[in-house]
Amino acid sequence: MSSISSEVTSESQSVTRQDIAQAYQQIEACQFLPALASLMQLLTRDMHNAQIWLLVGLVYTRMSDWAPAINALQTAQELSPQDNQVKQLLALALFSTGRQQQACDLIDKVAKAGHEGPQWLLRAYIHAHANRDPMKALQVARDWGRRFADPLTRNAKPLRVVDRNARKKLKIGYVTADFREHSVAFFLQPVLAHHDHDNVEVHVYCNNRWDYVTAQMRKLVSHWHDVQELSDEEMCSQIRAEGIDVLVDLSGFTQGHRLCVFACRAAPVQVTWLGYMHTLGMKAMDYRLVDGSIAPPSHAPYYSETLFYLRSIASYAPPAYAPLCEEPPMLRNGYPTLVSLNNSAKVTDEMLRIWARILHAREDARLIIMVKEENADAAQAHMQPRVEAAGMPLDRVSVLHQQPLNQFMEMGHIGDIALDTSPISGGTTTLHALWMGMSIVCLQAERGVDASTARTLQGLRRGGQLAFGGEVADDADCYVQAALDLMADPQRLLLQRQSSREYMRNSMLMDYGARTAELEKAYRLMWLNYLHGDRRARSVTSDVALHMAGLEHAA
Repeated sequence: MSSISSEVTSESQSVTRQDIAQAYQQIEACQFLPALASLMQLLTRDMHNAQIWLLVGLVYTRMSDWAPAINALQTAQELSPQDNQVKQLLALALFSTGRQQQACDLIDKVAKAGHEGPQWLLRAYIHAHANRDPMKALQVARDWGRRFADPLTRNAKPLRVVDRNARKKLKIGYVTADFREHSVAFFLQPVLAHHDHDNVEVHVYCNNRWDYVTAQMRKLVSHWHDVQELSDEEMCSQIRAEGIDVLVDLSGFTQGHRLCVFACRAAPVQVTWLGYMHTLGMKAMDYRLVDGSIAPPSHAPYYSETLFYLRSIASYAPPAYAPLCEEPPMLRNGYPTLVSLNNSAKVTDEMLRIWARILHAREDARLIIMVKEENADAAQAHMQPRVEAAGMPLDRVSVLHQQPLNQFMEMGHIGDIALDTSPISGGTTTLHALWMGMSIVCLQAERGVDASTARTLQGLRRGGQLAFGGEVADDADCYVQAALDLMADPQRLLLQRQSSREYMRNSMLMDYGARTAELEKAYRLMWLNYLHGDRRARSVTSDVALHMAGLEHAA
């Protein structure tokens, strides 16, 4: 939305361009309540100004307060039907409230009517999450790549690599906007702590505001670069000057990404990992780090990147504060409590109807739905009409607004069973729920990214405990029955509480040394591929020594 301030042209006799620009500056400074007050004052002077209503919608969107955001944006659309910025933001708001098909239809119209990169990128993001056809997801990602990323790659200055030594200490650069209290940090913190500094020199290019997590991660990195104020050209030049060998994107299409830096070919090897699990559709991204459960080799045609296989896609570091409730709450309450912990964008109307079936079949069960809104009134305004429309028993359903991490990690003291969502599955939330000792009910799907929870449970069960974690259902009927079966088996829920943390600690996910060594091997093999001029190694099972010997023989 950074283009709004430069396109504020509509004025009336009572509201000036400067008035609107000042309100926009407050929004950009994250001064949301003062900005809202300013905008409401402007509306008393001109109720028919579409730009003011657009900014009201933007404020509410930034606050994740979706009901008033949608109302404001629909008003702006009525006043200015051809404004693509309004439609773009409205598509995001619709997607964020589970109305995925409406969001897809609207963003398609916006993108095809406009020529701005953010519109096409948002289109790719929404379709990747809402559309179950992986080839469609690839197509819309390539639509963005062909128009905006690939031309930068064609016009980029040639990259000159001076040190082509196969055995040298590799310079690894991580590019992220999420080294903060964010999902990515739970996976990267153990990696930064366990890198072998005799083998790699680690650089971080941080594109986010600092918080306490940023400060913790900063202590683990010798070469830290804050790049928020750098243009893409400046950042690319800096990375090239520092001689980064392998540059790792951790954001994908999410907020704060720097994909144009990758498009300009900032490093000889460029790889995307973790922050965004769908394809990016751009030619300059060489690899995507995956494992066989998330993207089996048969799924390679769904990605524009070359898939490079790890044994496990990630490490997991649970939050420092996570008190364990050792018994299922239903044993003291006398009734079971189901919880939905996933982002509210993942809670579709179809999912709500499935949950309604569970509640009607088990008449003492309660359900807590946690949503993204930051205050209780906004959460209720968003979810209450949808809960009613799904036919849920209103006296047994509670809507909870977004909680700070410490309070979130206490949900195991309230909930017995976590209900996963589909078609967008849980990721970090799933691991947090398991760490809290909760069992999970989830749906199977073809793509690993659509069945992240199912793949997590299946991966953890390879250790032999087939009942660990909950149930993976093949369809909606099986999902309902799985939830009912778990609620009827408090002893199984108790065993999950008693064993979950030890089981996870002994899993691949928390073997930090092995996961980081495997990652460094992947980077080495990618570097050797670059020196070979091909991509012959595509898995950490490849033999590094053999590839080095091949290079030395050729020399």
